Amino acid sequence: MKISVFIPTYNAIKTSRDAFIATLNTLKAANLYKVLIIDSSSKDDTVAVVNEYGFECKVIPQSEFNHGGTRNNAFLYLEDSDYIIYLTQDALITDVEALYKLVEPLISDPSIAGSYGRQVPHQDADIFAKHLRLFNYLRGSYVRGYKDRFVWGMDCVFSSDSYAAYSVAALKKIGGFPKNVIFGEDVYVFAKLVKAGYNVAYVADAVCYHSHNYKVGNDFSRYFDIGVFHRSENWILDDFGQLNKRGIKYAISEWVYVLRSKPWLFPKSIFKSFAKFLGYKLGYNYTKLSMGLCRRFSMNAEFWNKPVTAG
Repeated sequence: MKISVFIPTYNAIKTSRDAFIATLNTLKAANLYKVLIIDSSSKDDTVAVVNEYGFECKVIPQSEFNHGGTRNNAFLYLEDSDYIIYLTQDALITDVEALYKLVEPLISDPSIAGSYGRQVPHQDADIFAKHLRLFNYLRGSYVRGYKDRFVWGMDCVFSSDSYAAYSVAALKKIGGFPKNVIFGEDVYVFAKLVKAGYNVAYVADAVCYHSHNYKVGNDFSRYFDIGVFHRSENWILDDFGQLNKRGIKYAISEWVYVLRSKPWLFPKSIFKSFAKFLGYKLGYNYTKLSMGLCRRFSMNAEFWNKPVTAG
């Protein structure tokens, strides 16, 4: 089987050196068909380090990066592969077997077109980052399809752009990744796959380390972008349901977790929850905001330099 890996990078050595280099070492030890890096004109030594490992590295202007478009370009470049694993530069893969375990469901069952693995927090993760991984990445694997939306709703198409694998044949049938999205290209593709009749899998024993210690402002901006994504691709919510119940469940779960572990951080947890709620609502209603405000609120300012349409 031809298994390839793609990683988009920008200043990976400066921002996530240890995780990035450790993952490159793991990729070097794996029996992979191709490893492709698309770098958005890093200002550090990222490209030089990638070249030392002998992996192919394509450099693009920072302004050309797009969460969906760049990943689709990687898909087109790697389309002679059987399966492609998509990572991010801060995802730490320490075990070659984790890569094979992630792809194994796709190989063993042709009805499964996409899979994502379990993410555990980095050693320096704060309490909020730890809880997020515990909430989103359970210890039990599953396979879900379109019919399961009546039970699981949006959880049917939950995925991660940091650690997921796709069948190239299935990607070709759905037209690959979206060309211009602010966020959520992983959810977009999973939704397209299950609507096309495929199943998707969560592989709990395919583990990587990945987490972010977000400040309140980061939470606001991230959820603003999620709101924009849901508004511009609202066919996903129409098909798989709203996120209100899951959002409430997550907030309550975090509050309980914080109260049990570090109760003095409970006020911060409340504040972070409010920032997420406000960010999401503003993002979902981005058409009522000026372009300047959207650019200021977003984690992906470059996105707003291109035409944006609401779905």
